[in-house]
Amino acid sequence: MIWASMKLKVAEVNIGKPANQIPEMVQEAFNSIPVEEWCNHCAHVKKLEEEYRSKDGYLDAPFIVELCSESEESSDDDSQDESDEEFNSIEPLAIVHAEHNYSKKN
Repeated sequence: MIWASMKLKVAEVNIGKPANQIPEMVQEAFNSIPVEEWCNHCAHVKKLEEEYRSKDGYLDAPFIVELCSESEESSDDDSQDESDEEFNSIEPLAIVHAEHNYSKKN
């Protein structure tokens, strides 16, 4: 918000000026922002912060992902052998482009 105002003010005066004058132009733009504009931006930010705080309870709710059911936990040893067999046939992809070969070479 303030940054957008400053960028606009710098852009208005940054025509044909050398790059070493940019810090000076930024400082002048910063100093030229009226108090009323600062107050409006601050009030807007406070309003947004209050909205975020009111919704914070929804955002802090725990998010739990169960990877297996309780019945699967009891037979964990048996299923481990099965899952090992499932992953034995999985191999990395060999991606080849015309200009690059991203596959791992030994």
